[in-house]
Amino acid sequence: MAHISQIRRCYNCGAVLQSDDPSKEGYVKKETLENASQNFLFCDKCFEKERYHSLSNEPSINPEFLTMVKDAKKKNALIVYVINLFSFEASFSSALNELIQGMNILVVGNKFDLLPESCDEELTKEYVAHRFRAVGLTINKDNVILANAFDDETARNIIQQVYELKNGKDVYVIGPSNAGKTTLISSFLRVYKNLSTGNIVTQEYPGTSLRVMQIPLSSKSAMNDTPGIDINNSILYNIDKQTLNDVYLLEAVKGREISFSAEQAIYFGGLAFIELVKGRKTELTCYFHEKVQLKKVNAKKAENKFIQLIAHKSLKPSLSRIKSIKDMDVFEIEITESNLRDIGIQGLGWFTFMAKGQLFRIYVPHGVSVFTSRPKVHLKK
Repeated sequence: MAHISQIRRCYNCGAVLQSDDPSKEGYVKKETLENASQNFLFCDKCFEKERYHSLSNEPSINPEFLTMVKDAKKKNALIVYVINLFSFEASFSSALNELIQGMNILVVGNKFDLLPESCDEELTKEYVAHRFRAVGLTINKDNVILANAFDDETARNIIQQVYELKNGKDVYVIGPSNAGKTTLISSFLRVYKNLSTGNIVTQEYPGTSLRVMQIPLSSKSAMNDTPGIDINNSILYNIDKQTLNDVYLLEAVKGREISFSAEQAIYFGGLAFIELVKGRKTELTCYFHEKVQLKKVNAKKAENKFIQLIAHKSLKPSLSRIKSIKDMDVFEIEITESNLRDIGIQGLGWFTFMAKGQLFRIYVPHGVSVFTSRPKVHLKK
């Protein structure tokens, strides 16, 4: 009697699945292979690659926007880059960074009032400059302006620096959506004096379908107010209006202390969670909206319990589209040095801790970016 059986292959790489030799391609644990009911499986190597990303997601960027920036580079224009200080670390696009590398850049760090009270301004400027340098843009703290709100005094200060830096060239104001770029332009117009013969116009930028406001600065130069860059790798782009109200900050964030040990996890509401896979007991100072619930659980049950609590609406706030752990991206972050460090989730917040060789595993909704950096918050002494 003959018996025909189908050979199982890895759904990703196509290797024949086997449970005999971990060093050879197609290896998968024997119990996984025996207990799996579906015909499509990942080998262990592909499973790790698919599930535990080594790089975070970047925001996508409109090709027409890049066309406009290429034009700005040809003109040797000044770039005024507006950011939201609370959450900007993962908002950069490598394609955009490559284009503006070497250009004249003034950074406006908006919403300084959302950082903890008594935050040191000079150290915050240096932090912003460091984050720009980390993505390949040469910025020092003297090229950074901090703003709480764009009152007339702040607007005049920005205008003064724009005129000092632009060298008779055009100016392009760029930045992520919700960074406050529109408010900056409105404040600018309040104190603006048109010394040219031209008029302020809003029209399609040549060669694109993008609507751009052009403000004359002289007879030979203008300020271009460009469309906001969609930060679709932010958690803010993945939640409904009600949840947005429980995440989006309108006043200074306050740090909350919580500790956890190896094989424990902490839920950040029903939006994300983190496990301490390896390392000693770690104290976290969490900077999230006060309505984001912090809950500590056993890591062995963290995945299933997280989904159950979301289903029962027992975590506040929650993202209802998370139906299973497959709806989340997972990143592993290992810190080797011994110093203060931040780990953050784009649009949601971050936590600060003393790094001592820990290995963290962080779960976020599909497409949302995470980052790690030197600490953002430095209080005045």
